[in-house]
Amino acid sequence: MVHTAETLPTGPAPSLRPKLSELAAQIAENAKLLEDYIESHGLPYPSFAADGPSKFPLPPASTPELEKLHAARSQVLTASKSLHDLTAGPSEMVQWLVWGFNDTSTLHVIHHFKIPQLVPETGDISYADLSKQTGVSSLKLRQVLRYAMTNRVFCEPRQGYVGHTALSLLLRNEESPESGWIGYNTQELCRTAGTLVPSLEKFPDSEEMKEAPWGLAFDGQEFFEYMDKNPESAKRFGVSMSLWSSGDGLKVAPLVTGYDWGKLPEGATVVDVGGATGFVSLEIAKAHPSLKFIVEDIAALSLERGKENLAQNHPELVERFEFRHHDFFTEQPVKGAEAYLVRFVLHDWPDKYLRQILQNLVPALKNGTKVIVSDFVLPPMNVLLPWEERRVRALDLVMLKAYNSNEREEADWRRLFAEVDTRLRLDSITRPANSLLWVMEITFVDE
Repeated sequence: MVHTAETLPTGPAPSLRPKLSELAAQIAENAKLLEDYIESHGLPYPSFAADGPSKFPLPPASTPELEKLHAARSQVLTASKSLHDLTAGPSEMVQWLVWGFNDTSTLHVIHHFKIPQLVPETGDISYADLSKQTGVSSLKLRQVLRYAMTNRVFCEPRQGYVGHTALSLLLRNEESPESGWIGYNTQELCRTAGTLVPSLEKFPDSEEMKEAPWGLAFDGQEFFEYMDKNPESAKRFGVSMSLWSSGDGLKVAPLVTGYDWGKLPEGATVVDVGGATGFVSLEIAKAHPSLKFIVEDIAALSLERGKENLAQNHPELVERFEFRHHDFFTEQPVKGAEAYLVRFVLHDWPDKYLRQILQNLVPALKNGTKVIVSDFVLPPMNVLLPWEERRVRALDLVMLKAYNSNEREEADWRRLFAEVDTRLRLDSITRPANSLLWVMEITFVDE
C-alpha cells in the first residue's frame, strides 16, 4: 500500500486511558499468531540465550500473510510498552526514565574494555579473571556488568561468572554493525547529550554545524570535519550505519518497488548523488536492466568499495555503472541526465545547506528531468505506531544534535523546493509500504 502525504489524515488523539486487561489480551492474541507461524515453519524460536536468533525470525512482509504477521509484531511491541508504562505509573516511570544514561554508560564500558571478546563464546569466565585482563577491579566490573545483565547483555550462569547472551554475543565480533553502532553512539554521539542545553542557549536559531551540540562537544569541529580527521571514528560510523539502514523501514527494496522507474526512457541515466558505494543503485539496476547509473560521492574509499563489489559480485552490471568523485556543494558535472537520485542525504543538512545542494543540481537539469528524493517526511503526531513514532522522533533529535538539522514535514519540503527554483515542480510525495522513507518526485519544467 502506498500512502500519499496529501491524503494522510491528521492523527487521532493518543489513547490515554487504555485498559490493562485489553492490552494484555492484544499481546496474547498477537503473540500467539507469531508463535504459531514460527513453530509451524520450523524457525528458530526467539530467545535471550546465546544460541538464540540475532533478529526476530520473521521473513519480510512480501505476502498478505506476512504483512498480517508484521502487523501482529507491531501490536505486541506497542501494547507491551503501553502495558509496562501503565502498570508502572507516572511517578515510578519518570524515576527510571531519567536513569537511561546508565544503559549507555555500561555499554560504553563493555565496548571500551572489549569485554565481549574476553568472555568465551561458550562457557563463562570469572569476574576475577576478567579483572586481570581488563585492569578493572572485580567489584567495579560486577557493578557494571550486573546492571547490563538487566538489559540482557551478558548473564551470570553461576555465581561470580559471566556468560554470553544472544545480545552480548553479537558484540563479540568487533567488525559487526552492532559493535560499531555501540562504539559510535557511546564514544561520539552521546557526548552531545551534555551540550544540547548549552547549544540551545548560545545558538537558539543557528543553522551552522559548528554551533550544533556536536560542535560544542568536539571543540568547534562540525560532524563531517571531525570524521575526516578521525578515520577510526569514520569507519565506526560507517559500519554502524549499515546496521541502521538494514533495519525495518530503511531497506532499499521499498524504493525499488515503490517508485515507477519504468517511466524513465529506455537507456536512461540515473545519477546517484551522494551514493556512497552505490548500493542503492545496484538494487535498482537489478530490477531495471535498461537503466544506467553514475554513482557520485566525495569519499574516494566508498567509491572504490563500490567498484570492487560490482566487479566481484555483479560483473554483468559493470558496463552500466560509472563511479565519480563529486562534492555536491559544487555544481553538478553530469549534465542532462534523465534522473538524479538523492537518497537519505538531505536530512543531514540544515535548510541553508540543503538549498545549496539542490541549487547545484539545477544547472544540470533539462526540461522533464526527474529529481527523485528519498528521505523522511515527518507525519503528524499519532499517525505512526508508538514504537515507530519513537524511532522517527529519536532520529529527528539526533539530526539536531549532530548537524543542527531536522527531519522535515511535507510543508517544509514543499517550501524548500519552491525556494530553490520555481521550475522544480513537486509531482508526488508517497510512502511505499514497509518504509519509513518517503519518495518525492520533482520534475524540472523549463518551458
